[in-house]
Amino acid sequence: MIAFHNLLRIRSAWMVISCVFLCLQCSCVSSGEKEYVIENGVLDISAWNTNTEAIALQGAALFYWKQWAKDENGNFDASLLKKADTINASTFLWSHIRNEKRGYGTLRFAIQQKRPQKLVLEIPRLLGAAEVWINGKLVKSHGQISKNAAEEKIDGRPLEIILPQEPFLDMVFLISNHKHRLGGGIALASKIKTKEYYQETKLSKPLIEGIITFLILLFGMYQIIHFFSFPTYKYYLYLGLFCLIGASRQLFVGENLIYSFYPEISFDWVQKMRYIGYYGGLLSVFMYHAVLFPGYFHKYLIVAIKIITSIGILYVIVVPTYYTTLSAPIFQVLGLFYVFLGFYQILMAIKDKRPYAIGMFISMSITAFLLANDLLIAMLFLKTEFLVIYGLLFYVGFQIVLNNRIQKQTEKKLAALAFDIQNMSKNIQQKQEEIVQLRSETFQQLKSKEKLVENLKKVASKDESISIQNLIVNLKSELLEDSQLNRIKNDIETLNHEFAERLLLKHSNLTKTDIEICSYIRLSLSRKEIAKLRFTTVEAVKKSRSRLRKKMNLSPEKNLDEYIKSI
Repeated sequence: MIAFHNLLRIRSAWMVISCVFLCLQCSCVSSGEKEYVIENGVLDISAWNTNTEAIALQGAALFYWKQWAKDENGNFDASLLKKADTINASTFLWSHIRNEKRGYGTLRFAIQQKRPQKLVLEIPRLLGAAEVWINGKLVKSHGQISKNAAEEKIDGRPLEIILPQEPFLDMVFLISNHKHRLGGGIALASKIKTKEYYQETKLSKPLIEGIITFLILLFGMYQIIHFFSFPTYKYYLYLGLFCLIGASRQLFVGENLIYSFYPEISFDWVQKMRYIGYYGGLLSVFMYHAVLFPGYFHKYLIVAIKIITSIGILYVIVVPTYYTTLSAPIFQVLGLFYVFLGFYQILMAIKDKRPYAIGMFISMSITAFLLANDLLIAMLFLKTEFLVIYGLLFYVGFQIVLNNRIQKQTEKKLAALAFDIQNMSKNIQQKQEEIVQLRSETFQQLKSKEKLVENLKKVASKDESISIQNLIVNLKSELLEDSQLNRIKNDIETLNHEFAERLLLKHSNLTKTDIEICSYIRLSLSRKEIAKLRFTTVEAVKKSRSRLRKKMNLSPEKNLDEYIKSI
């Protein structure tokens, strides 16, 4: 029955994840996109006449490997383009048709329209440096193209080209790339928009990315500040670090953002910060889960993961950008390994019926989904725009709520434990007092036994001062005295019950022994009499009285006996 209940909970979790996926996926599909295909090197958009649609650039473009339509003097010359290859893809990277990654070439296609409109070509990511020539005229330089890697300067910003208002546009892209493993060309699907539609949508993506990134940064700071307030809860620290690292990575993945703040930032640092953010995010989320559910991984495995991640970050910082990008398959495999470890940990926690394990299963599934989406985008299988950042915001918000619930539940358990410890401390203190009293009574009894032994020795030695009759009288006297003392003590406890209650109302810190001595003082018994009743010494009674004065906060001029009798 329990296993069936857990199965239902897991199925419910998967339903939640599926709903989130569908909602996010719907948000990523650009409404109004119509497909027009480049055929025989020409994109015919004559039938297109709308201001609220975008044309996704795809089809068969021409590519000329190690050929530029420009002579040594920098003049455009299309006759220099001799042998063409065809790139059939929504993204145009020469690595799709050639094994070479570093080099240069020319990408070419034409745009044809009957009624010329004011159009803008948006290229979200172009790998390498580029010059854009339209109808033989240079209209855009993106970085600095060069056949020499040392002279090449790559601009990582999105490339936006305002197209001339002419019926036929010969689009020629001169591209060089020496810094990315995927080769040169257009890395993500591009769009053609009317100028009006372009201006309407220009700020939407960076605005959305900026707001969500800012929210994630705030969440991260909140978690870290919370950690410094409650250092015991380390999961606040690791989630906060994940938020800060994830938000910083989003700044560099969403190129519009980082170049809005730092227009002159180099392509090299943009690439390096992407990989650093990835490695750091993996480590922080792994440690976050490990702290929430400890005991499933050996400490040496955790140390090894920290070392491997640190080596990866150091490698990214030290080596040239091209070799940094070559490490992409390694970090993709590492990410999958981290996800496997995370799922193993969560499933074991569910099996052990750990609190919040189902909730963590949901969040871990979201993490795996985000990672898979991120990797598929990096490998050019997906072209989603806001899916990653929406999912990241959802994951962070989910974890913050979960962390707060875990903290409240932990604090309730600690409060209950503190209450139990307090009760145990009182019981221990009471038992200690009983032991002290028993030891005192035993000591008095031992003294009586010693006296009896001494008297018996005198009888055995025929000492005339001691007789059997004297011993019997002494024993009867001691028994009678013990009986009287016990009766007096019981009578005092009965008669002083209300006094004891009033005393505790004023001084709740008094122990059972303190109340007993106060009762004797209230009855005007002397120190010697109190000592006899308690089977202790007069000196011990003096110390008890001194302790009472401190607990009652009595000044030196205040008389203890009078104060107790006034209660």
